Amino acid sequence: MRDMIGFSNIVRRSRRVALAALLAMGVSACATHPPRQLEVAAPGTESLFPAGYEASRARFRRDCAVAAVKAGDVCGQWATPSATDPDLTVEYGIFSRGGDRLLVIQSGIHGTEAPAGAAVQARVMRDYLPKLLVSGIDVVFVHALNPWGFKYGRRNDEFNVNLNRNFSADGKTYEFPNPDYARLRGLFEPPGPVGSRFWGGAAVSAGFVGAFAANGFSDKALSNGLDNGQYQFPAGINYGGRGPQPQTAFLKQIVGPVLARPYRKTLYLDFHTGLGDSGVLAVILGKSPAPEPLRDLQAMLGSYRPRGIEITTPNDPGFFPTEGDVIDFLPSLSARPAAFLAVTMEYGTLGRGTKAQLESASRMILENQKYNHGCRRADTCETIERETREMFNPSDPVWRRAVIGEADLVFKTLLEKF
Repeated sequence: MRDMIGFSNIVRRSRRVALAALLAMGVSACATHPPRQLEVAAPGTESLFPAGYEASRARFRRDCAVAAVKAGDVCGQWATPSATDPDLTVEYGIFSRGGDRLLVIQSGIHGTEAPAGAAVQARVMRDYLPKLLVSGIDVVFVHALNPWGFKYGRRNDEFNVNLNRNFSADGKTYEFPNPDYARLRGLFEPPGPVGSRFWGGAAVSAGFVGAFAANGFSDKALSNGLDNGQYQFPAGINYGGRGPQPQTAFLKQIVGPVLARPYRKTLYLDFHTGLGDSGVLAVILGKSPAPEPLRDLQAMLGSYRPRGIEITTPNDPGFFPTEGDVIDFLPSLSARPAAFLAVTMEYGTLGRGTKAQLESASRMILENQKYNHGCRRADTCETIERETREMFNPSDPVWRRAVIGEADLVFKTLLEKF
């Protein structure tokens, strides 16, 4: 008994040391950031956020029909194959006036993150599209690339595939090994139904602290395992699939012919929420951005950090590299890859300190556990669903107005400098 007590004390002390080290890393990661004054749009603009998938789709169809004033304008729907729901479509709009530049605005590759991107698309289609076209910029909209996830409240698709781990130009992505996920699978995939939101979250946090200590006080294995994508466990987190999902065909068949036109330069904006400081728009680069369009992007948006917009890489604190990301796949569809840049437009919600990252991981793990195994109590499932919504689509009207305000700054700048 004395040995067991001594051992448990050592474990507790190790976890306290590990937690202190984790928190210190989080503080050091955030300490160099100067204060920001976020761009916040006028009260009332938060109404651009849709109530759900059907409302957002209906609005996109109406707005696209109003905007399609020329014979060559296209408003279309692409039916998404489903085993359970025959009424799922990706909406798109293609507007061309023979411009020499192309701008693509995509939303909803992660279903729970779709509302912010859909709100931005509505803003652009109503207030900026005619000006962009007159300026010689052709525009493509892709609304709700993951309609099942948007409709049913999941980041993943109907088959538990994270679409932003599923894109591959050569098929090698599906062979990507993730030994850290396999080794830490017991932490990432708790067995059985969720018993309690509090104790379930506490167990996840304790597991992360223990794994941090066991890996030499490094968070690399945890981050690689949880975030990079894995292709071995179909019920797991960030499962990337064993082959391309139908959305690859959509991009090749519908968007690909537009990307194949010889535009002088192309900018593809893929809208997300979740990572980063609350209300801040992180413009996240892919693995190998083309040098010339990257310089253009930095010239356009690089000075906006004090106003809530920052250009980041996947290796910056609070962010991470991923396999199968759509922005790394898209250049393969372009006629001029050297003049093509695709970026993730990520509005932060919880923050990027260690405490926020632990909370984010806890919510994702419990949501996946709930989806696969359910909950012992209905109110536990309701709490997890509510917290998932708030993590990716905060109800705070100021946050929502910041999304629109920062989008306004981006598109006003594109009008002047792209």
